[in-house]
Amino acid sequence: MAKWNPPAQGSKARAKMPRSAFLDSENRRYPYKTKSSSGRWKISDRGLMAAYRRAAQQGHTSIKNKALAILNRRRKRQGKSKLPG
Repeated sequence: MAKWNPPAQGSKARAKMPRSAFLDSENRRYPYKTKSSSGRWKISDRGLMAAYRRAAQQGHTSIKNKALAILNRRRKRQGKSKLPG
């Protein structure tokens, strides 16, 4: 599996990412999408888990809940059980 390695804050690569690639799109924080080889932005499960954990550590409940909801929707489609949250 590929390692989750988003661009650093303030970098040019991060500035080029679309706002839809972030859970907090207004402030461009908590990236969770990666660019696929076809050039489309796709949800990364590892990115979502990283965003979920970081939001929980920093006390950003709304971001944590948003990440958990997306994760659980994806897990349901895959036939997996929900994550406790």
